[in-house]
Amino acid sequence: MNGRINHTLLKASGITALVMIGAALLCGILELCVLGMRNGLDYLGAGKRWSADGERYAVVGMYTEQNAGISPDEAEGWVRSMDSALLEASVTPNEGARSWAWTYGTDAVLPVSGTKGTVNAEVLAVAGDFFVFHQLAFRYGGGFLNDNSNPMGVVLDRDLAWRVYGAENIVGMTVTVNGEEYTIVGITDRESSSAAYKKAYGDTPRMYMSYRGYAKVAESGVSFFEAALPNSVRGFAMNIFSSAVRVNEDSSAVLEATDRFSLKNRYDNMKELAYAWVSINKIEFPYWENEARVCDYRAAVMMLFEVAFAAVAGTSLILSFILLRISGWTLTGSVKTLWKRLAEERERKRRDRPEKVRKTRRRSKIEQNPEKEV
Repeated sequence: MNGRINHTLLKASGITALVMIGAALLCGILELCVLGMRNGLDYLGAGKRWSADGERYAVVGMYTEQNAGISPDEAEGWVRSMDSALLEASVTPNEGARSWAWTYGTDAVLPVSGTKGTVNAEVLAVAGDFFVFHQLAFRYGGGFLNDNSNPMGVVLDRDLAWRVYGAENIVGMTVTVNGEEYTIVGITDRESSSAAYKKAYGDTPRMYMSYRGYAKVAESGVSFFEAALPNSVRGFAMNIFSSAVRVNEDSSAVLEATDRFSLKNRYDNMKELAYAWVSINKIEFPYWENEARVCDYRAAVMMLFEVAFAAVAGTSLILSFILLRISGWTLTGSVKTLWKRLAEERERKRRDRPEKVRKTRRRSKIEQNPEKEV
């Protein structure tokens, strides 16, 4: 453009660059929101809590229908199969330790009785390392051991404690379920105040008990199985899990929970948003997985906006560059112009210096001899 700069196009280039920066910042904010949701899901950190040396772990879960017919013996067989598979893969723990953690369980609604009355409670019967995966917010006491030392220990949430005893600190007292007495070993509070957690947890009072204790009063098949497995190579944990846990794909879901917020998974979920409310099975997920699925939906919606903002940022970058090029502005040209102006300013100051000195001297003489001022 004959060395001239089109300032209108240059200004337009600057505006589109600002749009690009704004869109990129919005993408970053959405990514931070997704990270916050991920960090809020406590059970995703089970592998990190289990690992003593910082080794990478993955949490893999299987969730199935209540009537799928999976027995505790079958779940215990999965544990043995994964132990063997890990040994074959040369994953050997230190002496006296285990290289991975696991839990399985089921839930049911059972009548729980105390001195104040009987309440139908949501009962979660669990085995293995449940409290490694799900760190309940204990107010009093703690969790029960999943071994033969105390199969009759139970944990109540505050709501159930108030309903059956009219008090909170009732550790050591007993509740009765279908004629069997269980000792209260812990009272727990709700783990989160998020809307997703509240919706997933529900309003029904809740009790946790060992699967051995549950088997004394009721029978139902295993509805979930979770494992925190070494995953030094991507896909290793899922392969170990899938080779051991053989279930009907039509009535169950297997997923790597720690990978659910990856860009790929969020992008895939975004493409399925139109069908998010379509249910084609009868799987009743536990409350923590339902909470995670709500977060999956929110992350997919955020991904939709991220893709849009990324497209705006990319388009703005290209447009800003094109406008900058055709405006005639160049970095070297701007540097030369700035250098020329600085040189001209130095030259002007050099020329003006004698006149300034003369005026300063004259002012000084007048101040010293004011009577001589003409």
